[in-house]
Amino acid sequence: MTYSSTKFFNLLFFLISLNTFAQSGMYQTVNVEKYQGKKFILEGKIFYKNAFTPESYALLTAFAVSDKSKMIDDPLYNDDVSEPYLQNDWSPYELTGKINKNAKYLGVGIAVMGNGNYYVDAFKLFIKDGKKKVEIPLENAGFEDGSLKYWHTTNMDKNTKISNANDKAFAGTQSLFIDNSGVVEVASLGNNKEVGNYMGVNGVKLYYELYGEGEPLLMLHGNNSAMGRFSDQFDALSEKYQIIGLDSRGQGKSTGNDTKITYELMADDVKTFLDELGLEKVNILGWSDGGNIAVILAMEHPDKVNKMAIMGAVLYNDATSVTAETNKIIRKQVKEMEAKGVAATDMNYRLKMLLLTEPNINPDSLQKIQTPTLVMAGEHDVVKEKHTRLIAEKTPNSEMVIFKGAGHEAPNEIPELFNKTVLDFFSEESN
Repeated sequence: MTYSSTKFFNLLFFLISLNTFAQSGMYQTVNVEKYQGKKFILEGKIFYKNAFTPESYALLTAFAVSDKSKMIDDPLYNDDVSEPYLQNDWSPYELTGKINKNAKYLGVGIAVMGNGNYYVDAFKLFIKDGKKKVEIPLENAGFEDGSLKYWHTTNMDKNTKISNANDKAFAGTQSLFIDNSGVVEVASLGNNKEVGNYMGVNGVKLYYELYGEGEPLLMLHGNNSAMGRFSDQFDALSEKYQIIGLDSRGQGKSTGNDTKITYELMADDVKTFLDELGLEKVNILGWSDGGNIAVILAMEHPDKVNKMAIMGAVLYNDATSVTAETNKIIRKQVKEMEAKGVAATDMNYRLKMLLLTEPNINPDSLQKIQTPTLVMAGEHDVVKEKHTRLIAEKTPNSEMVIFKGAGHEAPNEIPELFNKTVLDFFSEESN
């Protein structure tokens, strides 16, 4: 059954639009009251008319709604939007999750980002009920009904065009066509043509953006991400510092090559990059993998780092440093990629293996770091607090902050507190 209260959908439009991960989307809701607490599987086929890029992609989404028409928790999205992508073919996307125990309805659909065009078809929703896999019927799941009356839009740009298409279909005779080619891009961190540039470094081209004046502050992002993840930090930090956004090799807009990816190599990329810019003693904000890179840079090239603030960094990956559930998820993703025949040379595969096998930093070697260091993590971080404390204890001239109630995504979860903590640290007089 589809719930179609106008008040209900207006509420969802507002809530979903607050999530900046996706630009716009379409969805419908179904009653899942008798399946509360059970796992669900959402399937959908997406055909990219344009090639996949970090700025232009599509993915599946699902969100739980209470009997009072209120969204429960944040929407779910595919963890790795590029993994299912097939060039010039229907990409088989799948999203799994658990239905909230307080949910009466489940919203399911597609979200799109950027200026690409997409065909969408063959949505299916399943519930794992014990050993059974029960399909929950969706209305017009194959878009054969030209009215689209069961599908609702959210946060659509005025230049987005949505229509039924009969020139391409995964099943039946029609699909949904989302045309975002007319959407005007808004310049943002990581996607700003006016300040963006490339630099050849160690056989790859690194994409970077420079903003403003003041002491230089280099932002280093996490695994399989890009500088845009620091969008919640940009306004606060750019008021005082010259912001240097950098996409690590093979990620964001930076290119990759066949050279084995290591944190040491990426730290050397940063060193060479700073040399070419003529910069020494920059401040560094490193998040997750970016924190690992910053640590190695400070150890091996101390002349390049003034102060560094690292969030959710690790020295190595084992049972003492990272939660078992995190590694379980990564290993599952790797196995799924291997089962699909993803090559070992695929960048997404290589970045997942990087998480499992590196870094390999001896805690005692942190004694080499002489720069003032702020070591941060969330109370519910994927990095265990004991490991974060180890990093702080072994690093001379360091201080530690554990953000209560937050996780590995603290820069986005609690941006005001996170930004104040970082700014206060960088503003402190060095001992």
